[in-house]
Amino acid sequence: MKNDPGTLGPDPDDLAAEVRRRLHQAVSDVQPAPDALDRLRAAVPARRRQRRMATLGAAGLAAVILAGTPVLRTAVSDDDGSRSNVGGVRPSSSSVNATEPLPGPSEGVSAGLPGAGQTHPASRGSSPTSGSGSSVPPTSGQTAGTGTGQSTPPSSSASPSGSVPPVKPPPACRTVDMSGEEARLGPVRADGLAYGVLQVRSNAAKDCVVTGPGVVVVVSPPGNPIVQVTVVQAPSPDTATALPVPSSSAQGITLRPGQAYEFQFAWKPQSPGADGTCAADAPKAPVPALGYALAANDFNVAKVTLTPTCGGTVYRTDIYRTGEYARVG
Repeated sequence: MKNDPGTLGPDPDDLAAEVRRRLHQAVSDVQPAPDALDRLRAAVPARRRQRRMATLGAAGLAAVILAGTPVLRTAVSDDDGSRSNVGGVRPSSSSVNATEPLPGPSEGVSAGLPGAGQTHPASRGSSPTSGSGSSVPPTSGQTAGTGTGQSTPPSSSASPSGSVPPVKPPPACRTVDMSGEEARLGPVRADGLAYGVLQVRSNAAKDCVVTGPGVVVVVSPPGNPIVQVTVVQAPSPDTATALPVPSSSAQGITLRPGQAYEFQFAWKPQSPGADGTCAADAPKAPVPALGYALAANDFNVAKVTLTPTCGGTVYRTDIYRTGEYARVG
């Protein structure tokens, strides 16, 4: 090391260089352990988890303290009157002593009210009528003017205990859940009518409701002449009187899985001529089909083939559960 000419000691730059050299020489033999990197990779995440657990534990403890504070402040009653449940503290000296004379109507108790001329020890946090004549409205869940010092349950709009909630009605039956079970038409009788029945069964997994009689439409097969057929909902007084008259289905028929309902009808065709046509220059009379759907413009649930006709009328009944009425045809 060179000495600084202006000082008695060595040059500061040379001293710093010498210190660095000796430090490097002192730690030149220090080498990390072979598993040092693996230990660091495992220790850093573990330390982070410990910090998170400590933070969550502190937050949980704070939440428990906040939740338990109202419970600690709740007042309880014993045979001697009201007291606080915090440390068993007795009422303050401001409460009325049992040996003191009871106040009269002019001393803070309203005359003519239930409990007039009586007093009770005041509990901490409650709002009784003080002897000074000032009154505080009762808190929620208490009834004013009772003079008993007891709370009555608050009124509630909920249903009384033990009442049964309303039962939700089953949903409406869908076309995809229904299938035509039986559809048949008898021969034309002497009165010109042929009686038939069309039965529908529920294939739904749960109960469903069929509301209304459904829709009946009579159509010709594709490529055949159109026939004019009128559908009458109820039998007329002088036609198709053999049909039953079920009660209205407007209230709905609830079907369990596998149950069926049906309706009956009378078919009065307009017979074609001797040559099988409706007019001299017309093609052969078509054989229409009666189709039944749950609603207008819906797919047919079932259908039954009618007789060749140039037109006619269908008299049908309302729907009813299978077995409620005897079949005509």
